[in-house]
Amino acid sequence: MNRAWCIALGLVLASVVAGPVADAGPEDADASTPTVRVYRLEGAIHGASAQVLLRVLDEARRSGDSLVVIELDTPGGLVTSAQEMISAVLNSEVPVAVYVSPKGAHAASAGFFLLLAADVAAMAPVTRTGSAHPVTPGGANDKDDVALRKVAEDLAALIRAAAEARGRPAKLAEQAVFEARSWSAEEALEAGLIDLIAQSTEELVERLDGREIIRANGERRTLKLAGARIVRHELTGSEQLKNMLFHPVVMGMLLLLAGIGFYIEYHNPGMFIPGLIGLVALVLFLYGTRALPVNLFGVALIALGIVMFVLEVKITSYGLLTIGGVACVSVGLYLLFDRSVPGLAVPAWAIVVLVGSMMAVVLPVMALVIKAQRRRPTTGREGVVGEVGESTTPLDPEGTVLVHGELWRARSVQPVPSGTRIRVRAALPGLMLEVEPLDATASAAGRDVKEV
Repeated sequence: MNRAWCIALGLVLASVVAGPVADAGPEDADASTPTVRVYRLEGAIHGASAQVLLRVLDEARRSGDSLVVIELDTPGGLVTSAQEMISAVLNSEVPVAVYVSPKGAHAASAGFFLLLAADVAAMAPVTRTGSAHPVTPGGANDKDDVALRKVAEDLAALIRAAAEARGRPAKLAEQAVFEARSWSAEEALEAGLIDLIAQSTEELVERLDGREIIRANGERRTLKLAGARIVRHELTGSEQLKNMLFHPVVMGMLLLLAGIGFYIEYHNPGMFIPGLIGLVALVLFLYGTRALPVNLFGVALIALGIVMFVLEVKITSYGLLTIGGVACVSVGLYLLFDRSVPGLAVPAWAIVVLVGSMMAVVLPVMALVIKAQRRRPTTGREGVVGEVGESTTPLDPEGTVLVHGELWRARSVQPVPSGTRIRVRAALPGLMLEVEPLDATASAAGRDVKEV
């Protein structure tokens, strides 16, 4: 059974850690028919997002596609990942169109950078973009903060370079960084930040046919997309698993699951399964830190909270350690990721759900452990106190008795003949029991009743 568990869990880990497997290429088509590859990018931008985009652009290059369309809906994300994606788009051999969709979607922060870096920038109606001003991890926005100003200047230079490479208004684009300005689709089109507004991806491809674009190297190219075949890029199983894993709530859940597994294994050594689950969850969490950088102080607070739960059953704190543990875990989850990065923080509702679920497991285990500690011993000297046995030798005052099939050295305050039924009164040092005749015990009980 244990071997089967290890094999199954090993296969899960291998599918996550391994890179994407080669997919079958698109169905063969007429070489004269242009192909448009569509990739949907939604949610926070992180390392896994950049890896997928690089693969999409590489497949488009190898397949000889005429255009790559990125359907975008993002609150932003990691600057380092965004820079990697912008560089890939600017250097792509295949023209790239970024299309903010569907209605109600937005391309904020890092998404705004990606939109302006594309060969074609398009938006659906009722969408918005912009708001790329950096903030500190605490959420403050002090204009006199030198470090914050340096970051803003660097981002402004990046957005200027991307806008100028595509012939878009660089000075206006800067306002998204310095003033956190945002634009609706109509406003962005009027300002020249985007090229067109389209109702759908199909309409976008149709309207781009015959349109002249400016490549990052200054080359002018006319898109030929008449009768284009639209191929949607499907994520591999590994990429889907990574997208699920590289999420703040999922990573927070994995860290708590690791803590719960180790907590149960500590109080129940040898159960194996809780410890194994905790170990797998910890490995997956550590793997996730490749894409989502974590705050080690938040991790330390969560670990401290788990330690407090362990100490609760060892130290009489009247619940104070449990309360402290809940507080540490909650604050640790809040600080686990950089809250200044859009979309990369554990929301308040998730903290409540995760901590509540954790306590639903920890409290029953804690109650069972405390109950077991208070239970009367059933083995050893303490386990035979109050039990009835028989003297095997005379006790005057010491001898041997038989209790529960075991021979014990015993002492009695009064002489006890061999073969007399006795009751164990107490456990004495040196593997010695204090006993008394059972008749004496019954007589004493009768006298007590009469006296009452």
